Amino acid sequence: MTISVGELFEKSELLPAGVVQWGEQAELDLPGVYIVASTPDFSDRVGRIGTYRPDTSAFDTLRSRCPSVTVDGAPATNEKLAERIGAFWIPESAVLYIGLAGTSVRKRVNQYYSTPIGNRSPHAGGWWLKTLADLEALYVHYAAAESPKSAEARLLNSFAAAIPPPVRRALHDPERIAPFANIEVQAGMRKRHGMAGYKKERANAATPPIPAAGAAFSAAPDSNRAPARPASAGTAGSGRGTRTESQIITDKDRAILTYVSLPDRSLRCRVQMDISR
Repeated sequence: MTISVGELFEKSELLPAGVVQWGEQAELDLPGVYIVASTPDFSDRVGRIGTYRPDTSAFDTLRSRCPSVTVDGAPATNEKLAERIGAFWIPESAVLYIGLAGTSVRKRVNQYYSTPIGNRSPHAGGWWLKTLADLEALYVHYAAAESPKSAEARLLNSFAAAIPPPVRRALHDPERIAPFANIEVQAGMRKRHGMAGYKKERANAATPPIPAAGAAFSAAPDSNRAPARPASAGTAGSGRGTRTESQIITDKDRAILTYVSLPDRSLRCRVQMDISR
């Protein structure tokens, strides 16, 4: 037995504003905090879910979206994921996750509901909750807070202080204590869970297409920058079939000369295409 939602709010000097079942909209459109619990009862310390029951389809989805997910450096299986996440389950604890909403509890809770497992945004935190077979049986309690970040910190500290030593020692990480689905114990400190690659890879920045050999360049020089200094006569370029020169440019030369915009704009130079090949 640990601590109830009502006791957490009381210790953090917060007034409960409501409770909804998982998937239902929280009506509070103000900054605040929210607690996901396995009971709608503010005074229930134990909750209605005694053990971690994983939903294997959630792991199937995670591994299909994040094929590089690992546990202790080895490719993850459904069984390994369930075993590791389940090792952080706190028995006889109604409180499963604590979160904050910087602008609107309603908006943030909706983001939590809608973020697919494996996504980095808009609400990537607390994704262990979405591996529960009993997810639809959970409840979201919420309260307004002038400083949601400070209020969340108080809630997390009060929760950790309520976990008995024998329960702590049985967890995979007995030192970094937080509700089951809170991976981040406090800013910059995460539970040592040994998993990696469980979020979709970030999309790489778009790379400008490389023109085909011999194609005409159309990039114009940047009028806000000083022109590049001409290179020494006869300096060879790195590209095949091109050379950089500093001779006087004639009208005939201009027909086959243009500006090239390199990744570092300070290195722009004129390039004469060798059309003799």
